[in-house]
Amino acid sequence: MARSKRILFLAELTKGYHTVLDIGTDHGLVLERAFELGYIKEGIASDLREKPLKSAENNLKNYPVTFVISDGFLAIRKPFDLAIIAGMGAHLICDIMDHAPKKDITYILQSNDKTDILREYLMNHGFMILDEYLVKDKFFYIVLKVKRGFSKLSHEDLILGPVLKTKPESRMFYDHKIEQIDKIYEKTDDFRKEELDKMRKIYKNI
Repeated sequence: MARSKRILFLAELTKGYHTVLDIGTDHGLVLERAFELGYIKEGIASDLREKPLKSAENNLKNYPVTFVISDGFLAIRKPFDLAIIAGMGAHLICDIMDHAPKKDITYILQSNDKTDILREYLMNHGFMILDEYLVKDKFFYIVLKVKRGFSKLSHEDLILGPVLKTKPESRMFYDHKIEQIDKIYEKTDDFRKEELDKMRKIYKNI
């Protein structure tokens, strides 16, 4: 099965970890690639639904993987040192992180939308962002590397990303966001235009 750049990049981030939990594993492609590269020793593939978990089981049958039907972390009993939650909406990822273990675990988070909301949640719930990555694979994806800890982010940090804004590749993403703003600007009301002006200024001034 073809793997997207996003999947391949997520697999790269597993390097150096022993047991990786993939929540919402779907076809298990991230874990499969991580094993192929020799990056991890064990995997835990979890999903809410039986059908995608069966698909993952077929793809990962030759690897040491435990398969669990679970709502996020709730049914996970086996220890792990890295958890991946990717390809979901920001609000859903926040809901899942409400039940994250109180242990020294690294999290790789990639929401399909509203990364600013995810960053704000992390700041307000005892997590700190260690790194941020930009992946262009038809769409732009922002990947966060997170651990428990204290963080204080400004409004601009929530929008731009406290780490992402320091990276040269972020410019193409911010320019893309400005283009999106410009496309909807003339079709909206004055109140919304005021908000869009503020957003455009944030993206332009970095």
